[in-house]
Amino acid sequence: MGLESVGKRHGFLMVNTRILQQRLGWRAEDGDTPPPGATAAHRPVLQGRVEPVQRGVAARGNRRGAAEDLWAQLPVIEPVLARLAGRGRVPAFDRASETGAAMDRLRTQLTRVLAEKGWRRIGITSATRGAGRSFVATALAVSLARLETLRILLVDADFEAPGLADLLGIEAPGAMDAVLGGTAPPESALLRVGTSLALAFSNAPVPQATERLLAPDAILSMRALIDCVAPDVVIHDLPPLIDDTLTQALLPQLDAVLLVADGTRTTARDILACERLLEGQVPMLGVILNKSEDKTPRDAPRRRV
Repeated sequence: MGLESVGKRHGFLMVNTRILQQRLGWRAEDGDTPPPGATAAHRPVLQGRVEPVQRGVAARGNRRGAAEDLWAQLPVIEPVLARLAGRGRVPAFDRASETGAAMDRLRTQLTRVLAEKGWRRIGITSATRGAGRSFVATALAVSLARLETLRILLVDADFEAPGLADLLGIEAPGAMDAVLGGTAPPESALLRVGTSLALAFSNAPVPQATERLLAPDAILSMRALIDCVAPDVVIHDLPPLIDDTLTQALLPQLDAVLLVADGTRTTARDILACERLLEGQVPMLGVILNKSEDKTPRDAPRRRV
C-alpha cells in the first residue's frame, strides 16, 4: 500500500495531483472539466451535525468523565493493540509495516487539521467497491490509537453490507439495526481493543438503511452510539460514493471525508465524480492512493439504487 501526500490544496490533505493523474490515467473528452488539481474548492457546509467547537474543552471533559465507566466495561477482544493487525484477512498494518509507517505519516497531517478545525468525525470512502477503503479505515484508526493519548472509535458504517468484523476476523457483538431502532442500548454494538480503540460493528445488515438514516430518531441513536464513549476521533468506514445513496445520507453527520483511490482501477473521472457529490456538503480532506495488490473487493452484495 502506497501513500503519497506531498501536495496540498485549500489547507486540506491531498496527494500530488500530477502523480495521481499519471497513476489513474486522465482521459479528457470534449466538455470535460480539468483534472483533479484544477477543480473548484469545497465549501465546508456541514448539514445537521453538532458543532464540537462550540461545546468547548470543559464539555468534552464532562463527556469523557461520564464515559469512563462504560469504556472500562466494553468487551475486550484484544488486550494489545498490535495484535489486531494479525487477525482476519487484511495485510499487515502494524507500526513496523510499510502500511503502518504510511498511516503514521497521514496521522500526523490529519491530527493537525483536526485540531485546527475542531473536527472529530471523519468518513473514509471510495468511488466504488474494492479500492481498499475498509483496510485504510482500519489502519488509520489503529495508527491514531497508537498515540494512546486519544480514544478512537472505528464504525462500520456500511450498514446494508457490514463486513469489517469478518475482514478482521472478529465476531460482531450484535445488530446495528436494534441500536438504530432504539431497542438495544448503544454500547451493545461496541467492542474494545487495548486501551484506546473501540469498534462499532454489526452482525447483520440494516434493512433500508438509507431511509432509516434520514429519520431523526435513527440519527440521534447513531450519535448516542458515538457519544456514549466520548471518542476524540471517530473513523467511519463508509459505503462507496458512486451508486450508493447511503453515503449521501450519512454525509451531514461527518466533519470531513478522505477518499481512497485504487491506483489499478480508479479513474480520474471517478475522482471528479466524487468531488462533485461532496461539493457543498462536507470538505474532502484528500485522496489516498492505494496501490494494494489485493484486487478482490470485500465480499458484499452490489446494492440496487
